Amino acid sequence: MKDLCLREWSIVHSPWSIVDSQLTLNLRPLFFIFSKILLFVLNPYYWILTFIILAYRAKKPIVKKRFSITAILILVVFGNYWVYNVCVRAWQPKAMPIVHTKKYSLGILLGGMTGSDKFGNSFFAPTSDRFIQTCKLYHTGVIEKILLSGGDGSLLQNKPKEADFLFKEFPTQNIADSNLIVERNSKNTYESAIEAKKYVDSLKISGPYLLITSATHMKRAIATFKKAGLEVDEHPAAFEAVNSTISWDNYLIPKAGVLGEWQFFLKEIVGYWIYKITGKA
Repeated sequence: MKDLCLREWSIVHSPWSIVDSQLTLNLRPLFFIFSKILLFVLNPYYWILTFIILAYRAKKPIVKKRFSITAILILVVFGNYWVYNVCVRAWQPKAMPIVHTKKYSLGILLGGMTGSDKFGNSFFAPTSDRFIQTCKLYHTGVIEKILLSGGDGSLLQNKPKEADFLFKEFPTQNIADSNLIVERNSKNTYESAIEAKKYVDSLKISGPYLLITSATHMKRAIATFKKAGLEVDEHPAAFEAVNSTISWDNYLIPKAGVLGEWQFFLKEIVGYWIYKITGKA
C-alpha cells in the first residue's frame, strides 16, 4: 500500500497554484506549441535551404550572389565543430567531476532522455546519461528518493509518458519503487517546476533538492525551479562539449551532424530568455 501511495499521490492545491493564474493556464497550450515551432525555426538546415531557394528565385545577379554567399557562410560557421564546442562550453556548467558534500532527501530527474516508436515502445536516447547519474547518486547515498518528472512532450500528445517508462527502468538498477515518485503531467520545464512544487509540498519533503538534467538545459531549468519556489542544487549530466583536443578537420571542414545540434542549443538560449521575459525563470 505504501508503494502505491508513492506512485500515485493525489496532489492537493499548494500556495504555488494561487500564483499560477487562470490566464497563465489558458496560455500554456499556446506556449507549448510555440516551443515546438521554435525548434523548427532555429535549425540552421532550414536557414541554408531558405537562402538557397531565395538565391534560385532572385532575378538580380547581385541579390542572387548575396543569398548564395549567406547560405555558404551559415554552412561554414554553424557546421564548424570548434565554434559549436566553444559556444556550448560557455553556456553549460563546467564539465568536471562533481562531488556533493551534503545529502538530499530528493533528487528531481527531468525528462527528455527517451524516445518511442510507432508501437508505443520507449527507448533510452543519447541524453540518458542523466539516468546513469541518478542511479549513481542514489547508490552512493547522495539522494534518498527520486522524483521522475516528465509526461508526453510531443506536439500531438500521442507518445508514452516518459515518467512511466523510467518507473519501470529504475528497479532494474536495484532502486526500490517505493523510493520513486512519478509525475507524468508536465510537458516542458516550466510545468515540471510547477508540478514538482505541488508534489514536495503535498508530501512535505523538505529541501534543498538536487536537480538532475542535461548540462545545456541546466541554466534554464535551475532558474525555473528557483522561480517556482524550490531550493535546488544542480547536478548536470550529458555534457555536449568538453575541453578536449580537437583535430584539424574540426576547425576547417563543416560537419552535417553539427548543424543538427545547433537547434537544441539555440533553443536553450532563446528559451532561457523567453522564460526570463515572461516571468517563468
